[in-house]
Amino acid sequence: MTTAFDTLRTGQILIVDDNLKNINLLRRILAAEGYVIHTALDGQTALDAACSIHPDIILLDIQMPDMDGYEVCQVLKADPHLCDIPVLFISALTDTDGIVRALGTGGVDYITKPFKIQEVVARVNSQFKLVQQRHQIEHLREQDRQQYETLDKMKNDFIHMATHDLKNPLHVIIGFATLLEAVEVQPEHERLMHDALDSIQHASQKMRTLVADILDLAKMGTGAEIQFSAVPFIDQVQKWVAGFGALAKRKPLDLMFEPLGNEFTVSLDAPRFERVVDNLVSNAIKYTPAGGWVKVAVESQHDRALLQIIDNGLGIPEEDQTKIFDAFYRVGREEHLEAEGTGLGLSIVKTIVEQHGGEIVLDSQLGQGTTFSVYLPCA
Repeated sequence: MTTAFDTLRTGQILIVDDNLKNINLLRRILAAEGYVIHTALDGQTALDAACSIHPDIILLDIQMPDMDGYEVCQVLKADPHLCDIPVLFISALTDTDGIVRALGTGGVDYITKPFKIQEVVARVNSQFKLVQQRHQIEHLREQDRQQYETLDKMKNDFIHMATHDLKNPLHVIIGFATLLEAVEVQPEHERLMHDALDSIQHASQKMRTLVADILDLAKMGTGAEIQFSAVPFIDQVQKWVAGFGALAKRKPLDLMFEPLGNEFTVSLDAPRFERVVDNLVSNAIKYTPAGGWVKVAVESQHDRALLQIIDNGLGIPEEDQTKIFDAFYRVGREEHLEAEGTGLGLSIVKTIVEQHGGEIVLDSQLGQGTTFSVYLPCA
């Protein structure tokens, strides 16, 4: 019966023995088990082979000319790049002192000659399973390390963002509130008061957006349950886009909705997915100069839906495109705008799209415009 372990049995074994007959016998036995076999007839050749191929296991004879098995094992264990390779001694020496010395130099097991085929296979398989488990643990540790570094970076980015983006609006609110408190309510001060109130409202709105984005991101991180329902996709997206008509007129720019084909249904958490459309359309309007255009296109492509937000705006620098969906990342073009984003919007968009079993693809040319394509499975 084939097991999961059998399918993984692609380990590499280095057999070291000055007796070619022994090597050929071991090669035949272990190759039949699925291992890749390498051989060496002396100690120095074995060390050179270990450096070049880094085998999973070494089967090592003791009695060899020039350099015996004890010496070979000592050299292997002294090398930081080779010391983790398990060494199984296989020798005709059967005295206790020899066995103890072999294990003392770093061997993990000892097989006596003449050996039994079943015993060799069992001991090699056991060691290789341990090798695989160690590699899996090392892989998981590396994943944990990378995840820790990512989370640590997000924490530092958040602290930097919070201290900057919350402090500045607070300064505006406090400053203008102090000014209003000192101003006597007279007709000649109406313009000043109006401007101050506008600034307070703008700063408050920015703080509200930032807090909402942080809460949304935190909520998604907890794995909050999504409430799916069948939604007529063209009709729903058209309603969401229509809400940006006034903003587009104030810019001014042309905001177009282009349904391609007949109505179709998509399984959505509509309130949550509305954030995707809101973010992508508002970004397109923000980064498209007055007189430009933004187009939202929707179509069904066999078993999936395609939502595209296309603009002829500023475009996104190539060096930013691979990082644009990272939390707290801001594109260099932000510095040319009056209203910076929070750096969370597109990260939230990507998370929501993936929660719906979809993907989002970016295509942008600097100075020519940007297209965000959202693919979703149809209901």
